[in-house]
Amino acid sequence: MHYRKIVAMGIVLGAMASPGFVSAQSVGTPAAQQEAMQRFQRAVDLYEEQDYAAALTEFRKAYELAPSYKLLYQIGQVSYKLKDYAGALQAFEKYLSEGKDEITPERRAEVQEEINLLKNQTGHLEINSNVFGAAVTIDDNPVGTIPLDGPILVSVGSRKITVSAEGRQSVTQAITVAGQELRKLNFDLPELVGETRTVYQKESPSKMTTWSWVGVGVAGALGIGATITGIMAMNADEDLSNMTFVGGTPDSKIKDQQSKVDNLALTTDILAGAAIVTLGTTLVWTFARPDAPPEFDSEPPPAEAKRPFIQPMIGLGSIGVTGEF
Repeated sequence: MHYRKIVAMGIVLGAMASPGFVSAQSVGTPAAQQEAMQRFQRAVDLYEEQDYAAALTEFRKAYELAPSYKLLYQIGQVSYKLKDYAGALQAFEKYLSEGKDEITPERRAEVQEEINLLKNQTGHLEINSNVFGAAVTIDDNPVGTIPLDGPILVSVGSRKITVSAEGRQSVTQAITVAGQELRKLNFDLPELVGETRTVYQKESPSKMTTWSWVGVGVAGALGIGATITGIMAMNADEDLSNMTFVGGTPDSKIKDQQSKVDNLALTTDILAGAAIVTLGTTLVWTFARPDAPPEFDSEPPPAEAKRPFIQPMIGLGSIGVTGEF
């Protein structure tokens, strides 16, 4: 770009602060117009400080808030300083399109000359992919999705193009674009093939621990003892009923038999009560505990082992207990 065009920046900056620029922003709300003027002034200050990237951001935001074709000239100038030739070309072409008859013939000729030069510093990329809707970025800047509306204007030099889609492997190409070149690129995105693993949830451990089975066993033994002493007490009571004595006072045999019945009955009550307390305490202690969190493993569970059990057995004329541990 000619040196006189860089010098002309100051002239245009002055014009942008004129009443004509303010009236050109009438399409925005008063608040938007005020913010646009603030951002414009900030962009001018940043440009004078040679912070061109920040100045370009403020100019574009000012144009977004209150569009004015005059801002497009600024955007084109700063884009050129940043070697963003594609951005400068688009801004200058839009400047002529929106400014129309408001642009003087001399200014139009100058801008058109810059446009002709910039066309030699830009190229086009025609990008296609095998995945509909795949996202396309150029130099990490999103430009659209497949299918694109047409070839994308880019600056000459090294460019990085990335195409990505969900469930597909992203593909990136680094290319060099020459002036006025049209590059046709096709991106084949392979499907992602993830590793498939089977995960087994471990069986929750039984709440019945060894001590639980011990408690059940003790309660069972006490219950069996209570049953035996109960039967013995019933037999002793029956024998007592069959005994007779002469006179008003029972003899020593009857008293001994009565004492035997009482002792067996008391033992039965104690054993039965102890069995109930032991069993109740064991069950409460066992099942009132919170469940352990589930565990997972990559290996299948082993064959289920037999669980220990104990079971009392009462038959005609016999009593016993069976179990497996």
